[in-house]
Amino acid sequence: MESNLYQAPASEIITPESENSGLALYVIAPWKFTLLFWATLGIYDVYWNFKNWQSQKDIRQKEIQPVGRALFSIFFFASLLKTINSENEGKAKPLPVALMATLYILSYLISTVSDRAAANMDTFGVLDLVSLALLPISWAVMLKAQKAINLSQGDEHGLLNNRLTLANGIWILLGAALWGLILLGLASGYFPEQTDTFLDTLIKAVP
Repeated sequence: MESNLYQAPASEIITPESENSGLALYVIAPWKFTLLFWATLGIYDVYWNFKNWQSQKDIRQKEIQPVGRALFSIFFFASLLKTINSENEGKAKPLPVALMATLYILSYLISTVSDRAAANMDTFGVLDLVSLALLPISWAVMLKAQKAINLSQGDEHGLLNNRLTLANGIWILLGAALWGLILLGLASGYFPEQTDTFLDTLIKAVP
C-alpha cells in the first residue's frame, strides 16, 4: 500500500486524565500524588479512595458505593489493597496488605482521637502535633499503593495523569490557606506574644 505523503506522522498520544476512563484503578504520577496529599494535609486521601473505587465500579462492574467507601476508608482500605494485588497479579510482588492496612488504620484512629482530645484542652500541647506527625505514615502507605496501581495499569510513571489542572491549583491554594491557619494556631499557642505582635503589625500594614 502506498503511503500518503500528506498524512500527518503517527505519534504516541497521552490521554488526559479527564478522558482516562478505561482504567480499573486511579492512575496518577507519584510526584503529583505527593504534592496534592501534602498540600491538602492528607484530605486528598478521600478523593483518592473514591477515584479507585469508582474505577472499579465502572470498569469491573462491581456493585459498590464509591462515596461510602471513600468516606469510611478505614473499613475498606484492606479490601482496596487486595484489589490492587489482584489487578497487579503476575506483574509485581504483592503488597503486604496486613501491614499497610494496619499502619493506615492506626494512623487514622490515633490522629482522630488526638484531635478530639486536643480540642477539649485549653492549652497547646503534644496532642496538637500528633496529626501532623502521623501524616508521613499515611503518605508512605498510600504512595506505595499508588506505585503498585500505576504498574498494574501499565503506566508505571503515571504519565496519563502527570499534569496539574485548574482544579488541582484551586485545591492547592485552599490547602495552603489551611496550612497557614494551622501554623498560625500553633504559633499562637506556643508563642502567643510574638504572634500577637505579628498580627498587629500585619493589620496595621493593611491600607
